[in-house]
Amino acid sequence: QHYYITNNLRMAAPPAMIEDVDDLDLIPDEELEETYLERIIGLREMFPRSARTGGAFVATTTKTSSLWLYHFIKSAIWITTTSAIIMALPVAIEITQIQAADDMKKVRQEKLFAK
Repeated sequence: QHYYITNNLRMAAPPAMIEDVDDLDLIPDEELEETYLERIIGLREMFPRSARTGGAFVATTTKTSSLWLYHFIKSAIWITTTSAIIMALPVAIEITQIQAADDMKKVRQEKLFAK
């Protein structure tokens, strides 16, 4: 009888002829329930390490860039709004005062020259 040596184990049959029977193989597929996390973890076996690290880099870069852009836009809106208020508020107050003075002049002239 011939013996095959793999991983320091002696086998009576070549490795291709040995069928590994796992406990999960004995359970029908309909009865197996996987969570989404288990399925995602199982996908690791489908992709090489370079694809996984590349995907992780893209995801991390996208997240970092999105957060930076969010904070930048938030700051830009704050600066623009406060600057506009600081510059426009005095002008609006002055215009209101001028209109009130003009209204008072009209009322005074109507009283002076009333018939």
